Amino acid sequence: MDSFGQKYGIKEDDKVKDYHRSRRMFCIYQGKLYIADQNLSYSHATWFEKEGWTANERDGLMDKITRGIIDDQGDIYFYAGFDFRVNDEIESIFFAHLKELVEKLKLDARARIFGGTIKSEPGKKWPPAKEYGTIKDYL
Repeated sequence: MDSFGQKYGIKEDDKVKDYHRSRRMFCIYQGKLYIADQNLSYSHATWFEKEGWTANERDGLMDKITRGIIDDQGDIYFYAGFDFRVNDEIESIFFAHLKELVEKLKLDARARIFGGTIKSEPGKKWPPAKEYGTIKDYL
């Protein structure tokens, strides 16, 4: 199993890679918003490794970096950790960068915001743990 599979307990097959390509990743690392290129076939874990932020000996950062996706509907999902959790700290970090994320990606104000995900079938969008409303509710 590759590093994605070892970390998430999911085999990164073509279905999972297709799902990855269908969404746009972002993260907030050291107080700065980063937005991944479009159409990437890999996970946040792989993206972070490619950026040099995490490696086997520094994998603890993966548990701390607030990250998320914009899905193919334009909705936002954010979370942290290998358990895709959300809490007050993660919410605070995310919402402090929401305006910048919306402006940079020209997101529709009617798009919905979700926090956390509930691990389910690989290769499909996982259901959110929490719904916040729409972008316009927060800007």
